[in-house]
Amino acid sequence: MNKYERYLKNRSKKNKRFLMMCIFAFVLVFLLAKSFNNKINAQIGTVNNDIKLTSGKISSLRKDIDSIKEDYENRNTDEYMEKVAREKLGMIKKDEYVYKDENNK
Repeated sequence: MNKYERYLKNRSKKNKRFLMMCIFAFVLVFLLAKSFNNKINAQIGTVNNDIKLTSGKISSLRKDIDSIKEDYENRNTDEYMEKVAREKLGMIKKDEYVYKDENNK
């Protein structure tokens, strides 16, 4: 066996070793990427759930804001003032009589 044949034999072993290391590194990187991908997908799911909950809260708050605006606009009307005077203060109009039913207590 001459020098060149030994060199080729050793080179072949080194090439196989290098190829195995490359394959191992590729598999390792693939598995790590898959693991990170799973974690990111889980986080995306929780963020999507938070978005749904928050958008539900926002729509509820918008409805509340609209009803408060409507109530605020109605407070300066004569009908609202009359309603409050009758219901909360028990006031009546000038020539009006109030009848109370004794059976409904």
